[in-house]
Amino acid sequence: MKTSRIVKYTFIMFAVLTALSTFTSMVIGVDNLAALSFGEYVTYQLLPPSMLAVAMYAIMAKRNAAKAWSYAVIVFLFDFLLSIIILSLLMQKMYIPPTWFVELPLSVASAIFGTLIGIERGIKSASPT
Repeated sequence: MKTSRIVKYTFIMFAVLTALSTFTSMVIGVDNLAALSFGEYVTYQLLPPSMLAVAMYAIMAKRNAAKAWSYAVIVFLFDFLLSIIILSLLMQKMYIPPTWFVELPLSVASAIFGTLIGIERGIKSASPT
């Protein structure tokens, strides 16, 4: 595995998902986030980044189907740790979001589904038709 590829995918994943989250927070309004119902929260704050993460993991897995799971696990863990570290630095204390019990399983599912899709597409594009 290439360390540079892992670092590249980790930072791309972090930057793109952070930008999307920032954009949706700005559109909805930070003050309005607390007033969202659970369904609205899922629709506006969880589904868009999850769908984007699925696409990013799929692209990553398609480009290297043989080592897709290794890359997915390492990038997921590094992105998760980077997110926790940056959030904690911003909050000036160890910070775990109160919605972790929803976000973490959804993030894991996004990584799994994206990697499966990417492997399938990578195999199809590599096989002669």
